Amino acid sequence: MNADVKTVRSLIRVTAEWLEGKGVDSAKLNAERLLADVLGLSRIELYMQHDRPVLGRELDVYRQLIKRRAAGEPLQTILGETEFYSRAFKVEPGVFVPRPETERLVETAAELLAPGDRNHIAPVAVEVGCGSGIIAVSLALEVPRLTLWATDVNPQAVALTKRNARTHGVDGRLTVLAGNRFTPLPEHLRGAVDLMVSNPPYVRTDDIEGLDREVAEHDPHTALDGGKDGLDYYRALAAGLGTWVRPGGWIAVEIGDDQAAEVQAIFAAAGTEESRVVKDYADRDRVVIARLSGGED
Repeated sequence: MNADVKTVRSLIRVTAEWLEGKGVDSAKLNAERLLADVLGLSRIELYMQHDRPVLGRELDVYRQLIKRRAAGEPLQTILGETEFYSRAFKVEPGVFVPRPETERLVETAAELLAPGDRNHIAPVAVEVGCGSGIIAVSLALEVPRLTLWATDVNPQAVALTKRNARTHGVDGRLTVLAGNRFTPLPEHLRGAVDLMVSNPPYVRTDDIEGLDREVAEHDPHTALDGGKDGLDYYRALAAGLGTWVRPGGWIAVEIGDDQAAEVQAIFAAAGTEESRVVKDYADRDRVVIARLSGGED
């Protein structure tokens, strides 16, 4: 990078070119977001001050952030924040970084809790493997009458979910517990859950090394590795359905785009019906929903 570049406009231009040469997607957007963060400005303010000089410590800090991005560290973890469902969420290294396609899971899950069902006057949902909490917190915001429980085996993820819940004012309706899958859930939830939701690890073990480096090298492998066939976590969720979800309740999960039929079969074997596949906005299979048998019509 050219040490003589010292204005916002020229710095963005040369940085975008450099990042693009390093194989970074959306290089200009990355350059803008990182510079705006260093200068404490919004992207709009950045362009209102396009001739502003960038000197000294600001330039040094910016160069360090750009080097981290070029080395494959996700933009979200560098900034410590990501946008999801048009809301800002804190993220941090060591916790899975949410992807935009997961918005489809939230949208679909919220639709399942429509108030037309007499059981959904005050519904209860459980998220298994909450990560940064974007699913549980978003559902709480989209369905104000909803009470949620969320679990994660990673204590760091539990703390981050609690932080995001407080920030968005839903911590009074969202209880976050550390532990493996269903283990930390209280006994009174047995057979009382209206919706189980999860974005589980679904990458085949042998495929992890072939993922983009910002995923393979920076997301925790426990949040990626779904076992030899990528389906281990779906089997574990299915095993808990009859225990925790009420008859007629729902499960909604994110899937890999080639896993729909297998996930549907796993849930069907556990006693579900009315299974459906939902595509993401790139027209790829992304969500499977299924209803546990035994509910009233």
